[in-house]
Amino acid sequence: MNKIAIGFLTIVIALFSTLNVNAQNLNSTNGGYAKTKKINGKKFRVMYYEYVVNKTPDEVWAEVSGKFTEIGKIAKSVDESHCESGDITKGLGASRFCSINFAGKTVEISEKIIEFTEGVKRKEYTYDVYKSKGFPAKVYNTWVVRVGDDGKTYLGNAFIFRGKPAMMTGMIAHKMKKLKAVRNTVLNYKHYLETGEKKADPAKFDSLYPEM
Repeated sequence: MNKIAIGFLTIVIALFSTLNVNAQNLNSTNGGYAKTKKINGKKFRVMYYEYVVNKTPDEVWAEVSGKFTEIGKIAKSVDESHCESGDITKGLGASRFCSINFAGKTVEISEKIIEFTEGVKRKEYTYDVYKSKGFPAKVYNTWVVRVGDDGKTYLGNAFIFRGKPAMMTGMIAHKMKKLKAVRNTVLNYKHYLETGEKKADPAKFDSLYPEM
């Protein structure tokens, strides 16, 4: 192989590696998750986004898990939220009610944390949307705070859903992608943690955090 060919190949490999890292670090759409997951024998769709947050893992985790019942103070799309589990406001067993503005329609949901893990480099919890009014799907949601190999803090969200009926799953996925719902959910926390701005309008996220 001549020197020109070797040089060209080196540039291509370097460029591909850079693009791959950017895609993973800035707006990963799988984060190591499969696109589907079986729960109680039923097939669910999985949508995942993660972003680097310029805060320590403990700072991010304290907000995302520690203020579980207070999401209504942070997210513009959540009109109201409150605790439904008495003195248990965070961690396993914590439950909250949310009234959400979803594409102009009100969705009312109750959510309970069913899995909670705090590792050294990875912390995550999953909640079950056990009651829903206005959204035709069974939903689970997993939040992940992890330390990457690059030492940076990553915040990710896995939206796990199955339409009611199941044939609606694809249509819901299309709607979620069109609205950039999962992406904006993660960016809402990133923006708040880095700027302190609550109830930020997601309309400005595309310009502030362009997709690579």
